[in-house]
This record gives sequence, structure tokens and C-alpha cells, in this order.
Amino acid sequence: MVSSIMSRDYPSFWIAYLTHWGFTVTVAYFILSCLLAIYLAVVRSETVNGMEELEGCIGLFVKTTWALFAIAVPAEVVITILFWVLEFDGTYDYISVMVHGVGTALLAIDGFLLGRIPLRMKQFLLFEAFCASYLLWNVIHAYSGIGNPYEEDGTQSDDAIYASLAWRDDSRGAAILTVGVLAVGNPVVFLVCRGVSRLFPRRLWEGGGENMFQDGRQNDEEAGIGMVTI
Repeated sequence: MVSSIMSRDYPSFWIAYLTHWGFTVTVAYFILSCLLAIYLAVVRSETVNGMEELEGCIGLFVKTTWALFAIAVPAEVVITILFWVLEFDGTYDYISVMVHGVGTALLAIDGFLLGRIPLRMKQFLLFEAFCASYLLWNVIHAYSGIGNPYEEDGTQSDDAIYASLAWRDDSRGAAILTVGVLAVGNPVVFLVCRGVSRLFPRRLWEGGGENMFQDGRQNDEEAGIGMVTI
């Protein structure tokens, strides 16, 4: 992330891009996921029926981590697809490949394979709100006169953040892309990600009103208890 920021000609404009919004959420997820793993490895909770009972505010910690993953993984998939289809100019570089492919794969491995994080349909609203927030920012940027430093130095011919979302020069095309992403692309990608998340047994469960952690060797039916939801 630091390398991505410092490699830009205008670091202050780094956060303007959707790629970097998604990357920020991904980094936040990885930080919380790491802290959660350390907690579960170090703190010895009370064991009930072969599973560890999670105490204190750790339940909120877990749910926050899951919520970030529910935003990050479909967002990174959408961002990766949009980059290679709409923005890729034929030039490969380390940072672009990392944030538009490798990072997405590492995120999926950590969340689906290692964390066994379940995705819930209601979490789609978090993902959709994230995307809608960025598109709103994109519209605000287009009509507010904030400007684009890459236009000022001659790198770009206009001040649009992305050529495919040039609201002032091609508002119809930008609107079609926006509706397509929000109404079609996002739901399809989220459903695929949710399907992948259901392929693996869960690590966190809810039994007898308490949050439980187990090693993931049981599936939903074998555990005989309901899963923690967000």
C-alpha cells in the first residue's frame, strides 16, 4: 500500500481511485484478520463441548472483520475485472498486477480457505453501499471543479478520474456503466463469492446463545448448531 502511494506522481490524489478504495478496505480486513488470529491463538477461552467459547467484545471484532471481508472480496473482483477490461493499456507493472489480481487472490485464500468466512445475503447491502459511495464521489468530483492533476500536467486530456466514467463528456456512457455495475455486475459477483464461501466448513458457530470457535472439520449438519450471523 505504501509502495502504491509513493509510486504515484501525485500521492494526494491516490485515494481518488476505486482501486485504492478497495485496497484500503482490503488492508483494513487483513489487519483485523491478523489481530483476530493472534487473539484466538494466544487467549485461552473456556472450552465447551470441544469448542472454545469466545468472550467479551470479540464477537463484535469478528463481525467487523467479516463485514470488511464481505465488502472487500466482491469489490476486488469487480475492480480487477473493470481494470483489465476497461483501463488496461497494455503496460504491465508490479503494482498494477498486485492490486488487480494477486491481491484479490490472496484475499480470497485468506478469507475463504483460512478464515472460512461465510457471506450472507444481507451483507450485499454493505458491498452495494460501498460501490454507490464511490460512484457518488465520482459524480461529485466531475461537477465540483476539484480537478485532476494528471490533466494539469498533460498526462490526461480531461479531468475525469476514469475515462470510462467521464460524466461531463459522456454522461450517457457513464450512467450506463454505473447502472450495469450496480444492478447486474455487483449482484452476480456477490452471489458467486457467496457460493464459494459455502463450499468450506465453518470455524465460528453459535450454540446455546454463546459464540463458539471450532477447528472447521465439521459441516453445518455435523455440528448440530446454528452459525453466527451478521
